[in-house]
Amino acid sequence: MLIELVMQLQRPDKTSRTSSKPPSTDKKEKRENARPGGAKPGHEPHNRRLADIPMISATNKPTHCELCGGSVSPDAEMELIGEYDEIDIPPVKPYVVRHRRFVCRCAHCGAG
Repeated sequence: MLIELVMQLQRPDKTSRTSSKPPSTDKKEKRENARPGGAKPGHEPHNRRLADIPMISATNKPTHCELCGGSVSPDAEMELIGEYDEIDIPPVKPYVVRHRRFVCRCAHCGAG
């Protein structure tokens, strides 16, 4: 078992040049002068617009310090750092109408 592990570690990785793998599965080499991904400096963010009138408003204020664990006074001066709308779409419920059909005989001719 140890010999198999050593042999496996000594084998080079399979690439499109050393096996039948397609070239699209090869790892890309790091290029010099490559720019990092993500938004570029000065790019204006695209955020979802907040609802005009939310159904419920929730206020989330810290109760303790994340660094030392000390409690934060409810009277402490706080600064709003952001807000967002959480949109929950309720499950679709079918509107069911049950139709009940009846039949009877004509009292004059007996037809159904």
